Amino acid sequence: MCKVTVEDSSIGIDAKDAERIFEAFFTTKTTGTGMGLVICRSIIEAHDERLWATPGHSRGAVFHVVLPIGENATIDQALSERPA
Repeated sequence: MCKVTVEDSSIGIDAKDAERIFEAFFTTKTTGTGMGLVICRSIIEAHDERLWATPGHSRGAVFHVVLPIGENATIDQALSERPA
């Protein structure tokens, strides 16, 4: 298994919104569609993988993706071995 973590330094995810950020059409942006994270999660879960978010260390958000690959495999190897 391989875990990829991406952290940003934005304002983060408000605690009241944390449970909803992966819901279709939920957005906090005035011009957002609320589909970006929904699409990302559905693609990842379609490959038996997992995507979730946690608060950042000092601010921002941390997004985590778990890829079910061999212990010593690299991400490039895992992606190249996935069926199309």
